[in-house]
Amino acid sequence: MQLWPETSVTSEPFEHAIGQVGATGVDFKRVLWVIPRIEAAGRFKACWVRYFNNQPCIAPNIQTADRLSQAQAKGPWWALKASLYGLLRNLPGLTGALSSEQVWALAQEYLELAMRLVLVRHHDHSAWANYVVSNQFSAQEAQVVANLAETFESELLACVPSPAWSATEIDRIVWFDDAEQVPALWFKRFFPSVPVHRIPLLLVQGADAWRALARERREGLGISIAADETAQAQQAAEQVLEWLAESDSTEIAIAVLDRLAARRLLAALVGLNVLVDDRTGWRLSTSNVAGWFDGVLSTLATHGQIESIAHPFSGCVLPGFSTWALVGKHALPAWANAFLGLLNRIGLVEVLRTDEAGRLILSSLRQMAAIDTAPEFDAAGFLSAWRHWAENERFRPLDIESRIRLLPLMSTRLRQFDRVLVLGCAQSHFQESPPGLLPPSVAQELGFPGPRIARIQKLSALYELMLNTPRVRLVHAAMSQGKPATLLPELQWFDIVLLQDGGPVQAHSMSPRWLIKPSDSKFSVNHAKPEDLHILALPGGGSVPEQLSVTALDDFVACPLQFALKHSLPWPNAREKSRASFEQLRGIFVHRVLEKTARQMTQAGFDPNSLAVWKRVLIEQGEAVFAKMNLQDQSTLYPFIAQFEKLVPRIAGSLMTRRIEGGWVFEDAERVIEGKLQLKQAERSIRLKGRVDRLDVRSGDMAISDIKFKNHQILKKWAADPLTSPQLPAYQRMMALHAGQGPAKLAFFGLHKNNVAWVEFTPLPDDLLKQGFSTWGDALFAKLEHEMDLFFSGVQPWRAQPGDACMWCEVREVCRPGDLALNPGDEQDDEVVQ
Repeated sequence: MQLWPETSVTSEPFEHAIGQVGATGVDFKRVLWVIPRIEAAGRFKACWVRYFNNQPCIAPNIQTADRLSQAQAKGPWWALKASLYGLLRNLPGLTGALSSEQVWALAQEYLELAMRLVLVRHHDHSAWANYVVSNQFSAQEAQVVANLAETFESELLACVPSPAWSATEIDRIVWFDDAEQVPALWFKRFFPSVPVHRIPLLLVQGADAWRALARERREGLGISIAADETAQAQQAAEQVLEWLAESDSTEIAIAVLDRLAARRLLAALVGLNVLVDDRTGWRLSTSNVAGWFDGVLSTLATHGQIESIAHPFSGCVLPGFSTWALVGKHALPAWANAFLGLLNRIGLVEVLRTDEAGRLILSSLRQMAAIDTAPEFDAAGFLSAWRHWAENERFRPLDIESRIRLLPLMSTRLRQFDRVLVLGCAQSHFQESPPGLLPPSVAQELGFPGPRIARIQKLSALYELMLNTPRVRLVHAAMSQGKPATLLPELQWFDIVLLQDGGPVQAHSMSPRWLIKPSDSKFSVNHAKPEDLHILALPGGGSVPEQLSVTALDDFVACPLQFALKHSLPWPNAREKSRASFEQLRGIFVHRVLEKTARQMTQAGFDPNSLAVWKRVLIEQGEAVFAKMNLQDQSTLYPFIAQFEKLVPRIAGSLMTRRIEGGWVFEDAERVIEGKLQLKQAERSIRLKGRVDRLDVRSGDMAISDIKFKNHQILKKWAADPLTSPQLPAYQRMMALHAGQGPAKLAFFGLHKNNVAWVEFTPLPDDLLKQGFSTWGDALFAKLEHEMDLFFSGVQPWRAQPGDACMWCEVREVCRPGDLALNPGDEQDDEVVQ
C-alpha cells in the first residue's frame, strides 16, 4: 500500500481532500473515497457538488469503513456459524456449561476473529504467530482461531466485503482515517498496488486541545448538571422545546451516549406531543413483532406443537387455525422453510411486510432457508438460533419523519448541525470493552479499534461538535442508576480554563460562562407516575415466617419493604435460578480457602510462626479449591485469581499476626448455629439460623469473625454502630445462648483491593450499658423483637426506605420508590478486589 504525504486536518476535511485531489489532475471517475460511516456521505456529496460549482458531475465512488468490518454475505456467514455451533456443541469440555445462546455467541466471536486473522495474514503473516508465542494465557483460544482461519480461509474471505470496483478501475484511494485498522487490511487485500492518500481525521488526546478550545470557543456552548436520569431527561426535553420555539425549520440533533436517558427523553417528548426520528438503531429482538414470533417458537419448543396463533399486531387469535407441529431434528433451512410456509398459509406474510421489523423477520428466514449447513436442531435448538439471530440484526423504525433526530454520537462526525444536544457526558460513557477472547492490543491488531482508540474516537467526535456546531447543549447526570457518575475529565479541563478567565467564583462550582441553571418547571417523564408500593401485613400473624436466616436481618435493617417481599410474603418460589455471580463465587472461594488453610495450619508439622508456610498453604489451597470448580465457574472467577495471588502475602501476614500478637487460635469455621426471636404481640417466635465464618479462642475467650469484601472505611463505620449491621451481633447473642459462655468478641476480616485488615467492633456504649444490656447482641435482639412486633402487627403499611439498599435490592423494580432520593452511601467503594 503506497501512501501520499499525510495531511492532518482539523476542520472541513472533505473540502480539503477534494480540492487537493482536483489539483493533481487525477480523473475523479477513477478515485475511491473511503469515509468512516455512511452518515457522513450526505455531507461529502454536498462538498462534492460545491467543488463542481453545482454543475452536473459524476457521482463519487464511496466506500464506508464501518461496513468493511462486517460480514458481506450473511447467508454464507450464518452457514459457517451454524457449522461451528454444531462443532462446539460436541465439545462438552469447552462449552458444556454454556447455554445454547452463549454457544452461538462464542461461535460468532471466534469467526469474527478468524476473519480478521485472514486479513492480518495477508498484511503481516508473522503477527499472529508472534502473539501466540508471547501470550501463553490466550494460547488455547489463539490456536482455535488460527485453525478456523486456516480451515475456512476461502469461506471467510468470501464473507469479507468485496469492492464494487476492480483494481484496474481505481487509480487512487483517498482514505479519511479515524484510526480504524480494517481499511488498511482491506486495501492490502483488494488494491495492493493502488496509491492511498491517507487523511488522518482529528484525534484529540490530552488536555491541551480542550484548553485551547475553551480559549477559542466562548459562545453557543452550555452544560447543565442533572441530579439523575429523570432530571436529565427533563432538562434535555426543555432545551428541545426551547429550540423548537426559536425556528420552524432548523434540524435538531440529539447525540446519544446515555441510552437510558435517551429512552426517558423519548418518553418525555412523546408526552409533550413531540415526535422524534430515532436513528440510534434497535436490536430486532426488542421489537414487538419479534417478541410475538419468539412466543410462537417458544410454544413449539415447550409443548411440541402450536394449537393457536395470535395476530402479531392486534393480539387476536387467528380464526380457523389448526394444530401445527414439526417434530424431530432438522437443519436450519428446513426449519426456516417450514415457518415461511406456515406464515404464508395463514396469511401473515403480507401482514408482516407492513412492518419494518416484520420485513426483517421474513428476510432473515429467507436467508436462513438459503444457507447450506448440515447440523440439525430440535425446536429448542432452532429457538436458540433465532434468538441469537434477532440479537444481532438491527432495524430502524421508518414511520416517523421529524427534524429532531436521535442518533449515536459517532454518527455526528464529519456532519454539520445548527443545534446539537449531547445526552450523557460521564466518564463511563467513553469507556469501551475489547472483544471477550483477546487483550486490547491484539484486538486492535486484528482490526478491532480497542478500548483506547474507541475512546479517542468518541472524544474526537464530541470535540468536533463543540468546535464546529453553532449551538451545543450538554446534559450530564450526576447520578446514574443510583451511583455517582463522574463528569468527563476533558470537559473538566475545558471548564478550568473558563474558570480561570472568568473572575472569582464559588469553590467547587463550574464556570458560569457555560453552566446553565435548569428552570423550576417540571413535567413527568413517564405517561403516568408509578405509585409507591406499600403493603399491609396479613392478619393473625400470617406474614410471620417460621424461620429466617441471619443474613435476612440485614434486609430488615436496610429496608422493611425489601424484607417483607423477600422473607414474609408468598414470593414466587419458581423464580429462575441464574448462574452464580462473580461476587458469590469470589465469596465461596475465599471462605473455603481460608477455612482449609486454618485447619491445615493447626496440624502437626506446619509452623504457624512462619510467613513462608502460611503463604505456601494459602496458594496450595487456592489451587485445590479452584481446580474443583466446574469450567463455567472457573471462567467467571478467573479475573479474581490473579488478584488473590497478589493478596496472599497480606492475608498470610494478617492471619499470622492475629495468632502471634493477638493470641487467637483457630477453633472452627462455617459452624451452623440457631436461636429465636420472640414476638410478644404476635405471640410467635421466629427461628434464626446462620453460619459463622470463623471462630477463634484465646484463654477462655471466643471471637467471631466475618469475611467481608468491603472498603475498610465502611467496615469501621459498621463496627462503630453494629446495630446497622446485625449479622455479627446476632451471632454473638445466639452463640452465648447456644454455648452457655461469656460474650464473644466481634471482628470483620476485610479484603478490599490491595488492603487486608482486621476491624474490631467498638465496646458497648454507656447509654446501652445503663439500659441493662451487656453485649451488642442483647441490644440488637431487644430492638428487633420490638420493631418486628410492630412490623407484623399490620398497624402501619410496609413502605420502601430508600437508601443503600436501593443500589442492589433484587425487588427494586417491583418496589419503585418514586421520587424519593436514593442515597448511594459508600457503596461505590465496594468494588471487586483488584
